[in-house]
Amino acid sequence: MKELVKRKIDHYFLISLVIGIILRIISLLSIYRIPDVYLYFDGAIDLINFDYNSFRPPGFSIIIIPFIILTGNGPLSAKLASFSLSIILIVYSYFIFTKASLKLFEKNKTNEIKAKYIGLIVSILISLNIYFIFNSGKGLREELISVLIIMIFYYTIVKEDMNLKTNISLTLSVSFLTLTHLTVGIFISFGIILFNLVSKLKYFKIKFKSSIKTIIIFFSFLISFVFWGVFSVYKFGEFFYNFHIQNEWFKQWFDFDLSSVENLINIFKNAIIFGIPLEIIFLIILIGFVFMILFFYILFRNIKSKQIFYIFIVLGINFAYLSIFLASRGRFFIPRSPGTEPSPRLIIYFFPFIFYIGAYPLGNIIVESIINNINSKKINYLMIFYFITYSVHGLQFFLINNSLLQFFLISWSIIIFLINDLPLLIFLIKYRNSEYYLINI
Repeated sequence: MKELVKRKIDHYFLISLVIGIILRIISLLSIYRIPDVYLYFDGAIDLINFDYNSFRPPGFSIIIIPFIILTGNGPLSAKLASFSLSIILIVYSYFIFTKASLKLFEKNKTNEIKAKYIGLIVSILISLNIYFIFNSGKGLREELISVLIIMIFYYTIVKEDMNLKTNISLTLSVSFLTLTHLTVGIFISFGIILFNLVSKLKYFKIKFKSSIKTIIIFFSFLISFVFWGVFSVYKFGEFFYNFHIQNEWFKQWFDFDLSSVENLINIFKNAIIFGIPLEIIFLIILIGFVFMILFFYILFRNIKSKQIFYIFIVLGINFAYLSIFLASRGRFFIPRSPGTEPSPRLIIYFFPFIFYIGAYPLGNIIVESIINNINSKKINYLMIFYFITYSVHGLQFFLINNSLLQFFLISWSIIIFLINDLPLLIFLIKYRNSEYYLINI
């Protein structure tokens, strides 16, 4: 019986994967390209010619090279790279978060099913998320960053053995992330090091077999960062040329100036007033109000769990940092030029971890209903309804620049809450038994 259920879950995953691929093909064929695509494509051409001239690190451009060879079409090759990585992200999420979930349960057949359901829910939420779908057709690097962050989580927290293969995989993941997006590499590495230090406090009682992985992460990041800095000195005459260019760009478009203490204070103040609220708004629009409440509830109820505390520290550090940039873009009602408006692109690569924590009680409840034969069909129908309505969460986000649609946006948000968030809220209240929400620490 339980083996049959496990096979069914794999079938459900394949169905969700096919749906996700179809939606991404539509995106690939219909979504416009943005100027960043040409920078990545030009970087790929430079790599082929052994003459790299971009101020941006080459990670994503390296991924584009096979698609240039296959198609001979530069912009299309970037879109195909992003499209392929978005599919890999769905697949990786299913298997990695299934394995991560197994660490949260005592090992038995029932809990293996629960873990597979949690992995399934995460992969479905990624597959159907409207922003991931739209973004995958633009030819951008967010999908690659998301895959790499999940891989680092897997090799750092889930796969605890210290064999050579694991250590090499962790090293390559951190190095490639850093050479894809320098600041993400910095703050992911810093977050993991901080997690390792804080978790040694008696309050958490988190045990590590060894601190070698943290050392590997630190030196993998450091060597990659220094390598890029030395290249920048050779090519552009400045070690921090990448940051210099970005700072000038933000100063021009967003009044983002780091030249004085007063400006720094204003930047941090704006991050608190505008940036953090804007992050929360994006999360609610693209994921759902009730799901975000569930995420924070599980997060703080289980903060002593090794995985949960890792996610809390790493996401917290990155969201705090990224709120600075969203604040410079946001200021809510201040008009902005095209391309400078607030965008969740900066935070979407952390969505899978939010899905993972929120999926924990949902997987618990579904499996318990199947095993005990209690309303299992009703729960399945409710979850199918939830996923269908979830897939249009954030549709209004893509119309937000059209002032004629403001009334529609407000009405749409209310409708989405009623047809998607409210049933989920009722579902969670009905199955509010604490054993579904507490992780075995």
